[in-house]
Amino acid sequence: MPYKKMLGFEIRLINNLIKGVVSRTHPDTGVRPQTQLQAGILGYLYHKKEQPVYQKNIEEEFNISGATATNTLRVMERNGLLTRCAMDKDARLKRIMLTEPAKKGHRLAEAHMEMMEEKMMQGLERAEREELLRWVNIAVKAAEQVQKQTDGPGRKSYVQSFLQS
Repeated sequence: MPYKKMLGFEIRLINNLIKGVVSRTHPDTGVRPQTQLQAGILGYLYHKKEQPVYQKNIEEEFNISGATATNTLRVMERNGLLTRCAMDKDARLKRIMLTEPAKKGHRLAEAHMEMMEEKMMQGLERAEREELLRWVNIAVKAAEQVQKQTDGPGRKSYVQSFLQS
């Protein structure tokens, strides 16, 4: 059977290349996320700074369990990236906010991401960029559908029915 390039592997390759460049060239801000999840949470909090954000919002936005969110947020708090403040109405409800060093670091990181985006899209016309992003969005939606279909007790039968077809 001839070698066939597969979308998932190509996306992973791009992801690995980007991670490598970012880790070698990311500006040193003194306070930085340790994982991609932490970086995503920082970005989410940075762009939601005018709105209250709670752990439940993080769980839903990043499709992670309560335990994963709790552990990640604890590490981020310990590392000086965020604070969790109890609300007056309900002390169990804690608003999550970025620290000032984390805000500064994220601003630099966003400028770095813009530079990376420009380098990756270099040579593509605007219409080509839009078309590429449209195709990527289609792939993301398809992957999300597969994820939904493979969650829960029926996941093995889904895979078996696919392999038999």
